[in-house]
Amino acid sequence: MIVLLLFLAGADEFRFRVASIEVEGNEYFKSSAITRVMLTRTRNILRKGIFNEQIFMGDVEAIRNLYAYDGFLDIEVDYELHYDSTAGQVDILLNIAEGGQYLVDRVDYRGNTVIDAESLDQQVTIKPGQIFDPRKVDVDNYVIRYRYDDLGYADVRVMSGYHAGEYRIQVVHQIDEGKKQYVGRVEITGLERTRESVVARELKIIQGELFRYARVLESRRRLFRLGVFAAIRTRVEDSGIANRKDIRFILTERERAALDCRIGYGTRDRLRLGAGVTHYNMFGRAWQGSVDGKVSFAEQRLISQVTFPRSILMPGDFGFGVFAKRLDEIGYQTRSLGGNVTTRFELKNHELSAKYELERIRTYYATGDSSRTDLLHRIYLGWLNDHRDDPFYTTRGHYFGANLEVSGIILPSDVDYLRPVVQYRFYRPAAGLVFGAAVKAGLAVPVASTVEIPIYKRFYCGGASSVRGYAERAIGPVDVNGNPVGGQVLGECSFEMRFPIYRVLAGVIFLDGGNIWPEPHEVDPSLRWGIGAGLRLKTFLGSIRLDYGFKIGRAEDEGAGALHFAIGEAF
Repeated sequence: MIVLLLFLAGADEFRFRVASIEVEGNEYFKSSAITRVMLTRTRNILRKGIFNEQIFMGDVEAIRNLYAYDGFLDIEVDYELHYDSTAGQVDILLNIAEGGQYLVDRVDYRGNTVIDAESLDQQVTIKPGQIFDPRKVDVDNYVIRYRYDDLGYADVRVMSGYHAGEYRIQVVHQIDEGKKQYVGRVEITGLERTRESVVARELKIIQGELFRYARVLESRRRLFRLGVFAAIRTRVEDSGIANRKDIRFILTERERAALDCRIGYGTRDRLRLGAGVTHYNMFGRAWQGSVDGKVSFAEQRLISQVTFPRSILMPGDFGFGVFAKRLDEIGYQTRSLGGNVTTRFELKNHELSAKYELERIRTYYATGDSSRTDLLHRIYLGWLNDHRDDPFYTTRGHYFGANLEVSGIILPSDVDYLRPVVQYRFYRPAAGLVFGAAVKAGLAVPVASTVEIPIYKRFYCGGASSVRGYAERAIGPVDVNGNPVGGQVLGECSFEMRFPIYRVLAGVIFLDGGNIWPEPHEVDPSLRWGIGAGLRLKTFLGSIRLDYGFKIGRAEDEGAGALHFAIGEAF
């Protein structure tokens, strides 16, 4: 009654907090596993623990699904809510009646003549003897339809279901195969500036061949990769001729060009400004041209690039560009002019890239008036496997990248070296937190007549995106003036625990380690370590982060730690 009066009085500000959550009757799952799937939580320093009845009802359904997905189809979840209006709290008691666990007895196919049962058995996910997961019935329905679509049976219909016996399941797929279908007319509409030949080149569909929906989806994906369309719709219709389907691609072109302006701040380069203009569809051929500039206290650069989409002659994107850069580092400055030719293509979930670059780079040293000029012919080879759910606010997945830089050796260069770099990042959510880990290793080896890696191609360690708690490039060997000189070998690792605080504000606890070794034969297991915490503010620019790291095992002449401010996560 008190609760009802509070509600009628408009006491929407009065909210019950969850005092406790108890689970009874569970045997198969531990209580912690059950409460982990719930959004309703008790109060702690990171959350308020407010009780919301709609969210709680969703939690009850999540618990039922937790059991059902492990074969407990007869699961019953009852609950009791004990309100204490004086303390403003609610105690939750969950009563679980698990029932028995169902196993798969057999999988039957009916109506199939084109593909035999043995072949389908090898493709589906449900196998006799397994714990029954009802979600896999829909998965296997898609698998069967995909198999038939690959053979041209676009009108196949598959009705999938199951029958439950004495804790045994019979899965049945009723298949209506239909007839083979072929591609009729292929129509392209909506083009104003883009040449039709550019679109036709991306289509994986040929009139008269077997009709496959998978080819239609692949064509859509290839068209999106051109970067010139804001929307792509497809319409599949019967052509009026037996066993033929017409396909219409309805395209909406995006704006021809876009202006990009950027502003940011970092511990290393402080205030930085950037601007660029990109034309997405030059001459109606989906050529992309861009001019981009950046100005900061540490770097000034101007880059112009033209990229061409894949064609019959090139399996991937192809481009060339020119650049001018000036970079102020600790102890030296570089000024460079150059140009490059690049190519990039995708292979399933992998991205492969190659680049040839010609660069004239002049290095000015802070000590005295000494300088050096190098003309470099470089080749870059790269491989990337990116399975992150979001590159800006990652909560799960992994990222693996490897690249090899070769200067000279193949083409004449003032400096000959090999410079491979590999890095791996891993993210996993758990109990409302996100745990992340990253490792990075690099090696720079002089080749042939070159005896020393130039200072601008050595590795450096320490700073906001390296080992936090240390100033930029503060880890590793230094010269007589205390300026970092880098090394040929780099090793770094980082561990983070990210957690929400309030809406767009989040926090992180981190542990970073890394070191620089002058030459490969000097490598040892010792690393410099930093530990600390930070804040994250989610914005449209990415995470604005403020971190403070403490040095572990610091020397007597070193400070306790360092404050880092930057945009974007450390990894």
